[in-house]
Amino acid sequence: MRLHILLFLFLTGVQYTVSQGVNDISQLLSSELNGSSRYTSMGGAFGALGGDLTAMSYNPASSSVFLHSEIGSSFNFKNNSTEGRYFGTTRKGENKSINLDHFGAVIVLNNNIPESSWTKISFGINLHKIINFDQNASLYGSNSNGIDLFFLNYADGLQFDNLPLYDEETISEVYRSLGDKNGYGAQQAFLGYQSFIINPTSFENDNTTYYSNVDYDKVIHKLNITKSGYHRKTTFNFSALYENKLHLGININTHSLKFKNDNFLNEGNHKTSSNTYNIKFNNQLTSRGNGYSAQLGAIFKLKNIRFGATYDSPQWLNIYDETEQSVSAYHYDQGSFINEKIDPKVLNVYDEYEFKIPSKTTLSFAYIFGSIGIISIDYGHQNAKNTILSRANGNQYLDELNSKIGSIFAPINTLKIGSEYRINDISLRAGFLNRNNPIKNNMSSDQAYTFGIGIDFGGSSLNLALVQFRQNKEFELFSRGLTDVYNLSDQITQVSMTYNIKL
Repeated sequence: MRLHILLFLFLTGVQYTVSQGVNDISQLLSSELNGSSRYTSMGGAFGALGGDLTAMSYNPASSSVFLHSEIGSSFNFKNNSTEGRYFGTTRKGENKSINLDHFGAVIVLNNNIPESSWTKISFGINLHKIINFDQNASLYGSNSNGIDLFFLNYADGLQFDNLPLYDEETISEVYRSLGDKNGYGAQQAFLGYQSFIINPTSFENDNTTYYSNVDYDKVIHKLNITKSGYHRKTTFNFSALYENKLHLGININTHSLKFKNDNFLNEGNHKTSSNTYNIKFNNQLTSRGNGYSAQLGAIFKLKNIRFGATYDSPQWLNIYDETEQSVSAYHYDQGSFINEKIDPKVLNVYDEYEFKIPSKTTLSFAYIFGSIGIISIDYGHQNAKNTILSRANGNQYLDELNSKIGSIFAPINTLKIGSEYRINDISLRAGFLNRNNPIKNNMSSDQAYTFGIGIDFGGSSLNLALVQFRQNKEFELFSRGLTDVYNLSDQITQVSMTYNIKL
């Protein structure tokens, strides 16, 4: 029995590939407008302003703008209404959550030595979510391509003797050993064959060609998508003020990532003559990782004008993936209709790999209208096609994926505009954000409109923010075979409250 040859790998559950695809990479490159209420209510346009705990995570020079040491945290309520579009049909899903969105603190030390050019230094820490992945979506549509194309694509070229069950073997054992020996693709071919979706053109052991056992003109696809998780960033900050004009800062960041994506596809409307019909295919991916990055930033003051510049290093994340799969289908056999359920109940655990998110540069400008108000603009550039996945000993799949990333991803340009108007101790705020889609030839963009109010009590402050954020993303149903495109549009309504205390 083939399992005996791979007993050690079966016990450890390690597979020598990776399950990430372009869909998941696009998701991991995403970000939202999270953080303190003052920051979010001004569209995140704080690169030339500073003096905010979340702004410290985006321009490290921000902390030496503070006049006093400070501590604060934020809670937010988020309602995410997702619109899924697939072959002209639209469906909606919804997700609601309440989170502790951000916590930060800064210590400001003034230099009282008159001869020194460095008049202030500061140390800070800030924790906030770059993105919350929670999402429920549903798709429905008619397609001339079926899920059989997915299984055929992976089966092509694989010897047939890998796919049957031999004496005393079980579905779980063979599925596991195929993953360890041949990888993800062999597992897909095995699922397709065992569920009667595909058949070999010949039952000889060395056969490498297959045909579909499913007959249709157009199939109906129902796809339910459930995503959860987060990308959290913790910032350790140092900043200093030179000659009362130039703020300089550096951040060392740690990153924590958890992403879970559960897709359930139901395919129907097959011909009555089809040997196999009513197919259900479930795929679950969980990614976990940790990493680090660094930032350099500056803010230059010239009378009422402020200029800001920030360089974000690449983010180096070490990630490992886990997947689970199952498939079921009805087929006709010797006058009977049989529901074939192939559920290996195997958790595939893949080797750790490095995911490098590209560096980013942001230029900022702000004008201060005395004590009355502020207008601020940020422009950021990040070349998404420089995203790289790698493993120490190399990996052919990752090399192919990197090549695909380079051909379909484009630079991400982000524009943020923020404003604040002060009436004594009350501040009224508004902002705007626009970010283009990272996929080439996709003209949609992410946009946010933001509003807020703040009350300064002297020794503390209370801020409220409302964010209306619309994200648009394009995905492929599967990475191979059945690669038809669907769109998900998120309409996020976010209300946050931040309370800060001056120390």
